[in-house]
Amino acid sequence: MNRKLILLNVALGGILIWIGVQLRQHWMESTAREQAALARQAKAVPVTPPASVPSVDPAAPAAYIEVAQKTLFSKDRDPNVIIDVAPPPPPPPEPPVPPLPKYHGQMAFGEPVLVLSTEKSPQKSYRKGEKVGEFEIASFDRETVTFLWNNKELTHDLRSLAPKEAERKVQAAATPTTPPPSAAPRTPPPPPRGEAMLGQANGALRACVPNDNSPDGTVIAGYKKVITGGLMGASCHWEPIR
Repeated sequence: MNRKLILLNVALGGILIWIGVQLRQHWMESTAREQAALARQAKAVPVTPPASVPSVDPAAPAAYIEVAQKTLFSKDRDPNVIIDVAPPPPPPPEPPVPPLPKYHGQMAFGEPVLVLSTEKSPQKSYRKGEKVGEFEIASFDRETVTFLWNNKELTHDLRSLAPKEAERKVQAAATPTTPPPSAAPRTPPPPPRGEAMLGQANGALRACVPNDNSPDGTVIAGYKKVITGGLMGASCHWEPIR
């Protein structure tokens, strides 16, 4: 037992001696490196001198021309002359719309027509595209009519264009109901008979002639008489029997 302890102590002592030798060797090496670093002299690094500052040119009077011309204390110091341009003249006033034609009815036999009158012309039938005084008929239906005047479209209700009651009375008063005293009384012509009852052709239809008092539904020469009621009264025409 004692022998083993002695061997163990000898081994531990040898380890301690080896560690001491290693520590002394590392200390001596680090000391040598430190002395070598302290003994080394630093090399001088050449220093480049800074670039010279560019010289400033003296101020030229022409560089301040804008300040002299546009000073904040005098707004009128400006070499540019402002020319006042007169505004364009206003467009001429638009002429007033002339009196509209009067509406007396329409017929739809073949090509539809309107019965109109003006202050200078009596009642007359007009088709689409025809002129009534200063107006041109652009289009119409049973309720409205559109006129072209001065490159404008004027749409009106047909009922608003119908003559007023006072105008009708004036027109009726202006129409003579009795012949003048000097004129001899005339007997009315006899009513037409047969094919003479067929008036002017309008497409496939035939118009009724004056003094034709035959009833609705009369058949003559392959045509049947048709009487229809309208806004301005009854209208009459003959249509072929199919």
